Amino acid sequence: MPINPVMASSYRYPPVPKSARRIIWLGRAISAIGLGIGVYVGSQLASQGQTSRAFLILSLAAVYVLTTWVNALSPLLWVSVGGMVLIFVVLEPNVISFTLVLAVAVLFWMRGKGQSSPIDPTDLRPVASATVMPGAERFVTQLTDLGWRQAGAYAFDSKRTSITASVLVHPDLDRYADITDMVFGIESRFAGSRILISLNSGRGSLPPNYLANDVIGASPAELADAHQRALDVLAPYRATPLPINEKTIVSEALASEVETIQWSEQNPPGGLFNFGRGVGPLDDSPDAAKRIEAWLAFERVDQ
Repeated sequence: MPINPVMASSYRYPPVPKSARRIIWLGRAISAIGLGIGVYVGSQLASQGQTSRAFLILSLAAVYVLTTWVNALSPLLWVSVGGMVLIFVVLEPNVISFTLVLAVAVLFWMRGKGQSSPIDPTDLRPVASATVMPGAERFVTQLTDLGWRQAGAYAFDSKRTSITASVLVHPDLDRYADITDMVFGIESRFAGSRILISLNSGRGSLPPNYLANDVIGASPAELADAHQRALDVLAPYRATPLPINEKTIVSEALASEVETIQWSEQNPPGGLFNFGRGVGPLDDSPDAAKRIEAWLAFERVDQ
């Protein structure tokens, strides 16, 4: 069923977080250096009559630059840089080639440093119902000002700090939010264990019964608006969210968190480098339509 045009198509995509922007610009700077090196080495090879090798190196350098500047998140970037490094190492084993290898190793190290600390699902626990994580007060207030009310909270420990997520429910009791000092999520549940989840930070991997609506960098109020837009997108499919039980929603939120953590551990995200941008907002695009159709076709085998 085609999606009726909704306002989601005109929703301005929020900016990429500063940490990701720094890495993207670093990648672009390295790509510019790589292009200079590629042009230099290619011209040297061409002057020696090795035109095929020169063309190959120049092509890889050009693809690398284009992917970093046009779409810094593309897996093609890492295919091209990997090929570029291999070509330099195999065909031109010198200081320049090994410098490129070192640069790529540094980028992978940065990737590892930028990833979230692993969470032990058994450590998730409910806490006092009115608990709000320090630094998250203003974010919780954004939703309570819109009529949401806090139903409880849960906590867990990462390697770096203790995290508390406040659980708030919408006045219509058809969605709930998890709010920390940095990460916000809003979920609606549907028949067949299907879940629509709106996030302000793209999650690497989600179970197939989850339909992601990633709005990177959004505030809780903006995410609430984006979640409503996603529900509007689903309306033509006759997908109606199920009512939420305010008394049990914290335990359900904990179960959902455990499910997604265990899934991501067993099904790590694809690609060599993940900036956490997710799959984008759920709108009236053909890509979103395909994701919705796959989500609707999902049938849980353990039911």
